[in-house]
Amino acid sequence: MLGRAWKDTRNHLYHYFYKEDLTLEQNIKGRPPGITADHWRWFLDYRNSKETKEKCRKNVENQSKQLYTHTGGSKSLARLEEEEERIVEIEQHDESSRLLSQNDSLAQVLGKEHPGRVRGMGIGPTTSQVFGTNSSQSSIGTQREETQRVLLELQAELAAEKLKRKAMEDEVAAEKLKRKAVKDEVAAEKTKRQAVEDEVAAGKVRMQAMESALICLLQG
Repeated sequence: MLGRAWKDTRNHLYHYFYKEDLTLEQNIKGRPPGITADHWRWFLDYRNSKETKEKCRKNVENQSKQLYTHTGGSKSLARLEEEEERIVEIEQHDESSRLLSQNDSLAQVLGKEHPGRVRGMGIGPTTSQVFGTNSSQSSIGTQREETQRVLLELQAELAAEKLKRKAMEDEVAAEKLKRKAVKDEVAAEKTKRQAVEDEVAAGKVRMQAMESALICLLQG
């Protein structure tokens, strides 16, 4: 559920903030609030790469295809693509996270390594031969990878929350402006009525003065 929510959040931020008619630097300047320029640059480079676009295209096609049987059960090809995409994102973000152990995120998703084969490298050396067996390096790499993943998730959630709050604040501000316009209109109407009443009162005073003057002339 968390992976799906995170993927949806990324898609929302990408489609909301990324403008194809702008340059990369212009898009970085217009990045979501709460996300650093370096993280946004990496995300755009990854999202706009040919490999990622091809993955997205295949994901759409694979959704309608049969299930792929895996040693841990049955998973759809689209689901496998999604899990691999998450791993690629983490590893591309920080090369040091490639020092992985048998219990790393890749092993948890795709299962333990097979003798004489490394995932993504075909037939050849084992994972331990390529990446080393130092458990402390594996632990540090895994912790760093997890920290970066959580950081990106929190930044994306924060940006989405700020957008939501900004929309609410704009709505409240618009409502206040509307109410103020109504109050100003009522006040203007009261002022207009008061002016009419003052004019009527002044007219009465003039009429009384004229009546008094006429009486004086008649009595004289």
